[in-house]
Amino acid sequence: MTPTARDLPEARRHEPHWIAALQRLDRLTPRESEVFVLMAEGLSNEDMADRLHLTERTVRAHLSAITEKLELNSRLRLCLASYAFRNTVADDNMCRCGRRGE
Repeated sequence: MTPTARDLPEARRHEPHWIAALQRLDRLTPRESEVFVLMAEGLSNEDMADRLHLTERTVRAHLSAITEKLELNSRLRLCLASYAFRNTVADDNMCRCGRRGE
């Protein structure tokens, strides 16, 4: 049985859907985690592929797996979750993040 908005505590009723995805990050592989964190930059698949030395096809496969594992249904929600994670939760020592110059 799926809970309705009335079944949730008041604070959670107004919480964006993608917030819950942050509780499922442990489902991601290390490479998927890198792609997830790069989503916060709003990069295209091509740019992520270049940054991580992958093909665009591989990036698309990772994004598909991430979207499924985090139970999100759009790239926008994935970007929002990534941005929130990177700016409030992530510790720079936690992942390589594919950033150049670091």
